[in-house]
Amino acid sequence: MRSSLESTSASSELEIEKKFSIKDAKQVEQRLSSLGFEITHKENFVDWYFDLPAPYWHFSLQDCWFRYREKKVKVSMNNYGWRGIWQVKKGTKQKEDEDIEDGMTVYQEVKGKEAKELILNMLGDISASAIDNVSESTSSNMKFDHDIPHLEGAERLVPFARLETFRTCYRSRSNEDLRVDVDTTDFGHQVGEVEAILNDSIADKEEIKKAKESISKLVDLISCRESETAAADESSMAAIGKLEYYLMKNHRDHYDACVEAGVI
Repeated sequence: MRSSLESTSASSELEIEKKFSIKDAKQVEQRLSSLGFEITHKENFVDWYFDLPAPYWHFSLQDCWFRYREKKVKVSMNNYGWRGIWQVKKGTKQKEDEDIEDGMTVYQEVKGKEAKELILNMLGDISASAIDNVSESTSSNMKFDHDIPHLEGAERLVPFARLETFRTCYRSRSNEDLRVDVDTTDFGHQVGEVEAILNDSIADKEEIKKAKESISKLVDLISCRESETAAADESSMAAIGKLEYYLMKNHRDHYDACVEAGVI
């Protein structure tokens, strides 16, 4: 049974990550093991993504993503529920190191109560006339067979994607600054990512650069790009993220708008 267990915690982080494609999950697991990485835990979560109704995707076209994440958690001996939390991911547009920027993303991530306040403030920054021009009827174009999360005061936001993910998390004792996640979605897409989390309030350019270099090197090792034949290896192709794949396959108009805006 799904229960509402929303967290009220808040935090602000700088999330630096690079995705890698997965041709064979077993080979990826073996490769990670050879690099000293072990499975720490597995997660099952659902992500809801919100914006103004189509075609008024005001926030996602600015590389700002409103998300409600529900994690499956044990609430008693034999019962599980879903703990939900609002999140905001904002692209930072940091491009200081173009030589290692290939496929790298840097996002400020805000969670919990602080995220809800940020969402409401950002909605408030849009002129009332602009929001009033968004037709209520457009929100009915997309149907979900699930209870849609609600944020009081943000009724104009509607979901444009719902993704369920089964994640396996890896860490290495010799490289505790990096985390590797291998994701499989409910629609069959697989992708991996190497991630570093920094404190947004104190991280400087040098620390960000160092994290990017470490991530890029590890992705190369996982993908075996150091080999001479890697250029022809399908696993070394650019990875497609879960949301990107979802939009590409299910909502091409939104996907094309994001491509035109330069956020995908």
